[in-house]
Amino acid sequence: MTKIVRNKFKNFSVITIFFVISHSLLFSEITKQECKNWLLKTLQSQDDSIKIYILDNIKDTPLKEFYYEIRKLANISMNDNVKLKSLYVSYKVYKDTAALDQISKFLLQKPKIPENAPQVVKAKAYLKNQYRAEAAKMLGELGDEKTVDILSKIINSDDDGNVKDAAYFALALLSQRGRIKPLPEMREFFYSGLKDLNPKVRLQAVKYIGDLRYTDAAQPLSLRLKDTNKQVVIEAIYSLGKLRDLSVPVLQELIQFKNHPDETYRVALADALGNIAEAVISSTETSKINTLTKIRNVLNEFLNDPNGMVRVTAAKSLLSLGDRTGVEVLKKGLDSNDIDVIIYSVEALGKYGDKEDIKFLEKFIQHQDLKVKTAVYCNILKIYFKTGQ
Repeated sequence: MTKIVRNKFKNFSVITIFFVISHSLLFSEITKQECKNWLLKTLQSQDDSIKIYILDNIKDTPLKEFYYEIRKLANISMNDNVKLKSLYVSYKVYKDTAALDQISKFLLQKPKIPENAPQVVKAKAYLKNQYRAEAAKMLGELGDEKTVDILSKIINSDDDGNVKDAAYFALALLSQRGRIKPLPEMREFFYSGLKDLNPKVRLQAVKYIGDLRYTDAAQPLSLRLKDTNKQVVIEAIYSLGKLRDLSVPVLQELIQFKNHPDETYRVALADALGNIAEAVISSTETSKINTLTKIRNVLNEFLNDPNGMVRVTAAKSLLSLGDRTGVEVLKKGLDSNDIDVIIYSVEALGKYGDKEDIKFLEKFIQHQDLKVKTAVYCNILKIYFKTGQ
């Protein structure tokens, strides 16, 4: 009898040990090299949306091995978006001055639309102009004053309003960052857009002013919180967060949206409060503790919100402050049925998490959705870079 029990125990032990070893191997920590190799291979894939995702994230993981593939994409891709993103990264991350010239040339390529052009031709021209507007914004963000003449030419001669507005933004950004002389007329141009009768113009103005972060923008942007257009209001919330204004009136006006029945307002508020809280922490204002307490209280309430996106956005904002209260929410977000929630949770842990969070992410490298897999590899690599591993 004793012998039988020992044999059973022995077999159980072997099975248990095998399970533990196999389980640990299955979820062993993925290495920095493995992430890099997978992303390099994926950059050569046929899925342009995946390439764009990787290009958008490479600035946080500027490995020199990526440069060859990125320049190749810039030269051979038939997708204008992939081409532009590749050129942008080539200059911003790898200081390739030839890429700046190529972006400028793309911006100057105005599509020709015959008077009786079929709808498909008009649609292609519209898309081309959308990308040209992106090219103009890129020139402003890249911050090279050599592009001033090109941007001025677009403002004076281009036929497309979106492209012109983007050129205005680029010049305003160059001025704001001290790359060229102050241009107060640019500031007034965007402020006037906030009052335009067309909601699309107001929306664009709100977005641009948030990105420009004018020091006196809080009051005019706050007025857009009462706009009749939903998208303008939501974008105003995001933009007020980007300003990182610490004044009590701004915070009070934002917090009024915490109980809004539409979750998109609450998502925007959770994001904006995170940005403002980051500014509060580095502030020397005497009232910073009270301000931070108010923000934390709202974010902690949002951790129990009925909407998943609100919960993970609040968790990310708390994590950006070094507060890991919401990590359990992000872990649950990783198991969501909503791909957007999964990717947002992955990105939150990648941007603000620690090396210990890799174990939560690596379980998803076999996910059936390619964008989720890509996000996981990108964000694990970010953690390695951020932690100096």
